[in-house]
Amino acid sequence: MDLSFRSSRTQFSGDLVRRGGALRGLFSFPRGRRSLRLIEWEPAEPRARWEPWIRAGYVVFAIAFSLTVVVDAFAHETVMLGLGLVDEAGGALARLEIQLAGVSPRWLVVMVPLSAFVLAWNGVMLYRGFSLAEGLPRRQIISFFLLTMVVSLMLYVGLALAGAVSAALGHGFFFGFSLVRHYTVWSRALVARVPTLVHLPYPLPLFASMALVDLFQYWFHRLGHTWRPFWLLWHRPHHLTPYLTIPTTQPVFAAFPLFFLLSVPFQLGVGIGAKLFYSETMIAEALLVRMIGQIVLIGSHNTALYSTFWRSRTLRVLGAFFGEGTYHYMHHSALPGHSLINLGGPPFMLWDRIFGTYVPPTETPPPVGLTGSPRLHLNPLRLGLAGLLQLGYELRRNRGIVARLRVLFGSSNYVPAQTKDYVSP
Repeated sequence: MDLSFRSSRTQFSGDLVRRGGALRGLFSFPRGRRSLRLIEWEPAEPRARWEPWIRAGYVVFAIAFSLTVVVDAFAHETVMLGLGLVDEAGGALARLEIQLAGVSPRWLVVMVPLSAFVLAWNGVMLYRGFSLAEGLPRRQIISFFLLTMVVSLMLYVGLALAGAVSAALGHGFFFGFSLVRHYTVWSRALVARVPTLVHLPYPLPLFASMALVDLFQYWFHRLGHTWRPFWLLWHRPHHLTPYLTIPTTQPVFAAFPLFFLLSVPFQLGVGIGAKLFYSETMIAEALLVRMIGQIVLIGSHNTALYSTFWRSRTLRVLGAFFGEGTYHYMHHSALPGHSLINLGGPPFMLWDRIFGTYVPPTETPPPVGLTGSPRLHLNPLRLGLAGLLQLGYELRRNRGIVARLRVLFGSSNYVPAQTKDYVSP
């Protein structure tokens, strides 16, 4: 026997055992046949040596998120640049050039330093929020960060499926893959035909469009909490995490498969609401308002920063105007009776006050997550697909047309006779 080969094979086996031990330190897999099921494993509390990697990942995320926030304020990908400003077609840089071409130099003198400040502010605040969250179990950070990736990936999986269908119909893969962009162009063309019914003097159109657009957003958001398919498939993932940080709070509009259906009414509602009051897009003003809003947005989903945003009078005033910061944080409260509070935004959460859903922030942050703070199964794939899995289970187990219609279109409070909640163990 070749002893050198035997020695190298033994060394290789030892490496596999050591690497397997490292993986077991990060993930815990059920034994037996259940270990083959991807939706059953859960992250384990990582060992101390993983901490530098987690912190490094957070630094990278802080930089990327801050850059995205600033670029997004100028050149949003699919919905709108700001209040009264529906997106232009084309690449991000092309859209940025188009928007800046309509901004006078005096506005740029304000926007450039403001953008630099927002970039630095978001990066510092995001990382500070992580540093203050030392008591947060790292397994939750890993699980919900992976869930963010799963939810975002599902959007591209859905677009790939649309591309496959498009290719099968002879239109080409990329026509279907760009479906949301086609929605945007079509919506923008339709909005362009909407007449301006009330010509308000400057700058009232900006605030009037804020109020009307937020009325649409308010009820859209409210449906996300009260209508069963919207809640399970679209909005519940955003409310899962029991400790809010930016990378562990799921994006709202990436939900599969509803993002296909949500894109058109959202864009039409926003665009038409703005066009009714002003015939021209208020580019500079909309950009300025959107950028200022990013200052308090960072505090809307960050438990460790709650006291910072509560103590600052400036941040509280900005939060009150935009419906962000501590005001939106209250919307994530897990306390009974808080499932429908602080749904709206600017100006000054008008529609929450009118429809009785406004609740002022408290000095101490409330517990956040799902109502009652149920224990969660920390498998990110399971959490990301929980709505689809639950609806599929209920449609199989509940017989009759009426029962199945209630499963698909009932209230979010409706519980069918046969159900299974996949977000809990």
